[in-house]
Amino acid sequence: MSNGSPVLVNPSRMMGVQVETMNEFTLRTDQDSYRNDEISQALLESLVQRLQRDDLDFLVLEPCEPIRGNAYIQVLGSFVVETRQLNEDGTFTQYSTIIDDGGEVLAMLLNYWEHGEAPLTDHWKDITKSLNKRDSVSVFDRIRHFLHSGKTPEQVPVDEAVSRGRRR
Repeated sequence: MSNGSPVLVNPSRMMGVQVETMNEFTLRTDQDSYRNDEISQALLESLVQRLQRDDLDFLVLEPCEPIRGNAYIQVLGSFVVETRQLNEDGTFTQYSTIIDDGGEVLAMLLNYWEHGEAPLTDHWKDITKSLNKRDSVSVFDRIRHFLHSGKTPEQVPVDEAVSRGRRR
């Protein structure tokens, strides 16, 4: 399968029936995962509604083969939509936008899944640098790492700590 492969569209999509595509997809949420043969317009519609109600934290629609370099679309609560474009040099560019309308989010997901149309990111924010570990390691990330690394500070009884402080 090559990038940009055409997608076979099944006119029964309007009835919520699964569409046959040449690219296989995986759909994941924080609660479940769906194979391509389980994905339908009705499922996508239901998941977008659940995101809108905050019953889900996220969903990720990912083709097995990138679509013209596009690796996935993910939607977070409050319709923060992100997509990753794979670059020829092995790097990637991550874009993000906020969409207010659940219908627009659904249409974007359907176009991606049914027609292999990646979203146009011309007016989206490039968030790639915020994903770079060196640039985004915050104090809280360092604390979290320390707390979960199994390392603990030396345990010193209070009386001993006070006496050590007096000796300095």
